[in-house]
Amino acid sequence: MRSGESDVDVVRQVFVEREYDTEEFLEANCRITKRYHEILELGKLPIIVDAGANIGAAALWFRTKYPKAKIMAVEPDQRNLEVLQLNCGQDDFISIIAAGIGATSGFATVQEAAQGWATKVERSTAGIPIVSMNNVFGIAEEGVAFIAKIDIEGFESDLFSTDLHWLDGVFAVMIEPHDWMLPGRMTSRSFQRAMARHDFEVFIRGENLIYVRASP
Repeated sequence: MRSGESDVDVVRQVFVEREYDTEEFLEANCRITKRYHEILELGKLPIIVDAGANIGAAALWFRTKYPKAKIMAVEPDQRNLEVLQLNCGQDDFISIIAAGIGATSGFATVQEAAQGWATKVERSTAGIPIVSMNNVFGIAEEGVAFIAKIDIEGFESDLFSTDLHWLDGVFAVMIEPHDWMLPGRMTSRSFQRAMARHDFEVFIRGENLIYVRASP
């Protein structure tokens, strides 16, 4: 962790406040665990996409919770990537992707932290690459979409704007909305619309909304 940064707060949220832990939602947690084991029993690899991986705290949490899952840690900020590499780079079950994540591929610029956000990503004609959720879930051979964790500082408005085939297969979505951070821009509108078209139940855990696919 870096001194003078938000790293301590991030680690506290993940490991002390346990904001990605679903155990208090007993029935939903059982569904998630059951799906994890179903994928493994099929001889497949459960894929977790950590969109906005920061320094790797959430990736390490999921690594402990689902030890046989493959975690795709997507992070656009170079300074975060350096620490993410130190924390997760030697783990064969965590793949680090130096990119932003959006609805479609392209490029983006990254702005330094200010006004309450950690890393602000905006589309541009050049800069860091943007990958789509469909592409990331499809990287691993024999992979099956399992969980999408999303904390991308308002860029969720782009991610959920189009090309949402990945939502048909993913079992849980854990997302931090950022309307509070970017008032008037309605950054949560696209994901609210997208999630409403699918059979998910929603739970609240800390700053995150946790969507879990409903029982058939």
